[in-house]
Amino acid sequence: MRDLIRRNKAPPGAIVPRDIERDGLFKLDVDDDIWQDVGLDDDYDGNVPPQWLSDEQVRQGIQALLENDRCKEEEMR
Repeated sequence: MRDLIRRNKAPPGAIVPRDIERDGLFKLDVDDDIWQDVGLDDDYDGNVPPQWLSDEQVRQGIQALLENDRCKEEEMR
């Protein structure tokens, strides 16, 4: 993708995905780069990345919400 963008042959708004490290690939966490699907959404216009990707406070909020949900599940068990 990087090469296509450099040669101006990529679709408008194309973004180079982050490199995925091989070490620990099968120990995936919700924040790992493999889950980054920027550009796969039809609503993405290429000008501003989604907040869940670009805003660290939103990312921390999502993590906190997920942790809270897991705690509630654990309490129910």
